Amino acid sequence: METETARPVSRTRTRLAYGIAALGIVGLLGAISLGLAYGRTKLVGIVVFGFIAMMLGVLVSRLGNFATPGRQVWAYGLASGAMLASAAALIAPKAITQHPEYGGFAIALGYLIGYGGHELGHLVTHYELPVNAATSELTLHALAAGSIMGVAYGALPSLTALFGYGIVAHKFPAGFTGTEAVKQANLPVSVMFLPAAAVAISAIPLSILTPTLSPIVKAIFFGVSTGVFAHVGIDMLPECSHVGSHADATGHGAVQCSTEADRLRQYAVLSTFLGAGAIFVFWQFLSMG
Repeated sequence: METETARPVSRTRTRLAYGIAALGIVGLLGAISLGLAYGRTKLVGIVVFGFIAMMLGVLVSRLGNFATPGRQVWAYGLASGAMLASAAALIAPKAITQHPEYGGFAIALGYLIGYGGHELGHLVTHYELPVNAATSELTLHALAAGSIMGVAYGALPSLTALFGYGIVAHKFPAGFTGTEAVKQANLPVSVMFLPAAAVAISAIPLSILTPTLSPIVKAIFFGVSTGVFAHVGIDMLPECSHVGSHADATGHGAVQCSTEADRLRQYAVLSTFLGAGAIFVFWQFLSMG
């Protein structure tokens, strides 16, 4: 679970964070206008729906109180389990069916890109940057997902209940977990506008500019997006840690457990299974309709 040590935020960093949020909104509105001008109404509806789904996750994190270790474990566990299940069941098959080998290698590449971005991202934590690692990873995934929508625009389905569910399964937990990490980094929550808008920013222009692509290229796009999103989900898995431990030092295990550590570990495992199971149950229900 991605966490950064809370520290005072300079006015410059805060102003830059608000500036990035504003750029995200401007980019979103510009992409929507471009899409409407070129008749990409279906794609506009999809990206706007995804933006709303992610901002609902942001809203839940913003209004809820998840400060206690128990609540953090349940919140992160449910969200990360849902993210992993949706990546494995809703994106990975698209990569594999386009081209099994290239799709599989692209999944691995996407995961390693997410891992590399996370680890190397710690090198810039010494500087007063207006974004944190979680926001950067989510933005990368959103740009990759938007690229897929853009290059495969002709094959995109209409915004049905099942397709809409797939979007919510990705965007809602991403919005929640990203916002929790942003709050722990003492950054303005408004920076989440950037990853929320990134899908539209990449999808709509690419839908206009991209020629017909081969299955191999599509497999690579789907695979990279799968791997990046899987890494984000794994990075958000709740993990109990103690002050001075390796997990605490690396920032992966932000829930510092007391004598209730064993009970919280049980909750962590249970919550991740429930989060993944919820994705399966809802998908099963909608696919039968």
